Amino acid sequence: MSHKVYLIPGLGADSRMFKYQADLGDDFIPMDWIEHEKGETMASYAKRFSELIDTSQPFSILGVSMGGILAIELNKIIKPEKVILISIIKNKNERPWTSKIAKALHLYPFISGFAFKAITYVVVSLFGLMKKEHSDLFKTMLKDADPGFMRWALIRLIVWDNTEEFDNVIHIHGDSDAVFPMRSFDNTIRIKGGNHFMIANRYDEVNTLIREALSPTVALT
Repeated sequence: MSHKVYLIPGLGADSRMFKYQADLGDDFIPMDWIEHEKGETMASYAKRFSELIDTSQPFSILGVSMGGILAIELNKIIKPEKVILISIIKNKNERPWTSKIAKALHLYPFISGFAFKAITYVVVSLFGLMKKEHSDLFKTMLKDADPGFMRWALIRLIVWDNTEEFDNVIHIHGDSDAVFPMRSFDNTIRIKGGNHFMIANRYDEVNTLIREALSPTVALT
């Protein structure tokens, strides 16, 4: 029986994000976000999303950036063998200070999905964080992203209050990630110089670590 690995993209992205993971094999299944419902929590969203995953055979989940938040919530519901997080936090204690301030001052209701799309587009375009072929892919996905969903997801991220720890979670993170700075992280596989877009611009290293993470034993460094 094959072991499926479900790949959940980051915010503003979709299944095309995993273009550079295609060589991992047919058992790696890229997924797309589903529409959210008004007033929905991340837990209830995860419950609906879980219906897309075949739990009748062994499976694992990989989440990149915001997809990692969903992966953690899915882990509470359907119990995958392993959860691999890339470029995201594991719990509320690892949130960046900007998120903590936004929550403390109750600023998140003023978040604009349109503004987030525009800012992300500029960052991807101007700051040389990845090669042109990678940035072109991300900009294409951003253009297709729903601003309403992005606003909902950003608020869910800011108010996310997970404190649970899980033995089956493997955390891969770049130490140059400016979106989720690697300051107070523990039990993390570090990619030196890796930024928030390393799923594309450092995919060879990331893919190697994914393979290792799915092996019987995982060494954290």
